[in-house]
Amino acid sequence: MNPIKAVIVDDEKTAREGLKSLLTEVVEVELVKSCKDGMEAIEYLQQGPCDLLFLDIQMPAISGFEVLKSIKSPPATIFITAFDEFAVQAFEHHALDYLLKPFTNTRFFESVDRAKSMIRSQKIQNATLHQLLEYLQQHDQPTELVSTNTTDKSRLVIRSSGKIILLNTADIRWIEAYDYYIRIHCHDKTYVIRESLKGIQEKLPIEIFIRVHKSAIVNTSNIKSLEHLQNSEYMINLNDGTQVKVSRSYKADVDRFLGII
Repeated sequence: MNPIKAVIVDDEKTAREGLKSLLTEVVEVELVKSCKDGMEAIEYLQQGPCDLLFLDIQMPAISGFEVLKSIKSPPATIFITAFDEFAVQAFEHHALDYLLKPFTNTRFFESVDRAKSMIRSQKIQNATLHQLLEYLQQHDQPTELVSTNTTDKSRLVIRSSGKIILLNTADIRWIEAYDYYIRIHCHDKTYVIRESLKGIQEKLPIEIFIRVHKSAIVNTSNIKSLEHLQNSEYMINLNDGTQVKVSRSYKADVDRFLGII
């Protein structure tokens, strides 16, 4: 019989190592991945195998809740929490199990044995996880950028409707300022995010994106043509037919970027 594939997600190294050590004593369970944060977990769980997930609740930037909501088919999940009584109450009737730190070895092995039994007998009720997602949906936060400790500008991490979206910056056509928000226009969707245009520009690769107006940034790979306007301004035509105006304040920057001057 194939081993049950387990994944650990915890931002504390000692906690990860502790769980890893305990799992070496469990038969029929194979640890396939240990993740140090929510983002790494989402990346793996979107495509990697996992039958049993040990998921910390309180992590920087991306919580365990958001990890669970951001994957299409949640595996059997044992939640881990240090002191979040609200979380314990939320999962008490919907989660497979939870471990309250610090937990004993006996408590851990009991939880894993229960999980193994349910996984093997295929009695895990997906409906309970759907109830959990519905519960969390009622506590969503506004769409916003997630601050991550990375210099990688090939993508943005967005929190939207309680989910974490990994958005490739190459998919962005252009961005416009809108009151106290910005609109990120992608090929198939627009995200309204609470962020300044200056703030988002700092998170984009400078070799691709350029600010063309006090309220607009464009992905230069999507520029189809430029039109000269009478007042020494440009009108940029994007591949999808969108027109974005280049103001006089940014015209020189655009010229230099495109090699016109």
